[in-house]
Amino acid sequence: MIEIENVTKVLSGRKILDGMSLSVGAGETLVILGRSGIGKSVTLRHIVGLMQPDSGRVTVLDNDLAKLDGRALLQHRRKIGYLFQDGALLNWMNLSQNVALPLIEHEKLPKSEIMERVEEALSLVELENHMDKLPSEISGGMRKRAGLARALINRPQIVLYDEPTSGLDPISSSLINRLINDLKERMGIAQVVVTHDMASAFAIADRIALLHNGRLRAVGTPEEIQSTRDRAVQQFIHGKIDGPLSHDQRHHLADGETTVVGGDESPPSPAPSTPNPTDSPALSPDPKAGAISNRAESRLSGEAEKGKNQ
Repeated sequence: MIEIENVTKVLSGRKILDGMSLSVGAGETLVILGRSGIGKSVTLRHIVGLMQPDSGRVTVLDNDLAKLDGRALLQHRRKIGYLFQDGALLNWMNLSQNVALPLIEHEKLPKSEIMERVEEALSLVELENHMDKLPSEISGGMRKRAGLARALINRPQIVLYDEPTSGLDPISSSLINRLINDLKERMGIAQVVVTHDMASAFAIADRIALLHNGRLRAVGTPEEIQSTRDRAVQQFIHGKIDGPLSHDQRHHLADGETTVVGGDESPPSPAPSTPNPTDSPALSPDPKAGAISNRAESRLSGEAEKGKNQ
């Protein structure tokens, strides 16, 4: 489903990705860990086609993204759902209108079919009874779920998550984790999750990858990540101040390979039992793909007025 091969990306003179490679299969949930500003969201931007690599190749759904033109790239993005860190809901629209927006913007569907798909998406995230509420009238966890419903409205084959549990209480976080697992089981979609929430990572991941110095330092199952002797992995999952991730010098693995077992023989610590969330930069929507046209706003406003008069 997703193949990133030897990708390098330089931003403002800084090498963010440096020969990074990863793959995600159908029905798999890959969690990407790493310190803030290390390139996790940049990786998501490459998958959705908002960025192109300086070198290397990104292949998603059998398409080499570098070969897609503007129209084909827009078609590609419709096959990928994206949950922004803050939900990215429009405050003046209710949940139903927010979730319907991608269909109104990009698809020529009858109103009845749009509403059917909105109800379906909101039902998947257990918000079918809150369709008429504004974002300001619901909790942060519900806003995240509404954002996820909008990400699912086009029935995507891939869903990307940027900090899905950031800022949520433990119960709301557990609900998001359950929804992510349910979507994998029900729909068989590939999912890539960027998070600092260790409890969430171990609850949802089929595989976990640690991004460090532009490459994947380690990739493995949750059990492999917990038990590896790699000091960088152990430092991150337990939130230790001292360790390889705190050093400025670069620690590339030989020949750019990725492993879950480092050369350090320090025994692993017990697996974390509580989350340790921090913030990471949110992905900015593509202005061309996400801008709201006057046509869409007029149509939404008209439908809202009709609803009031009925």
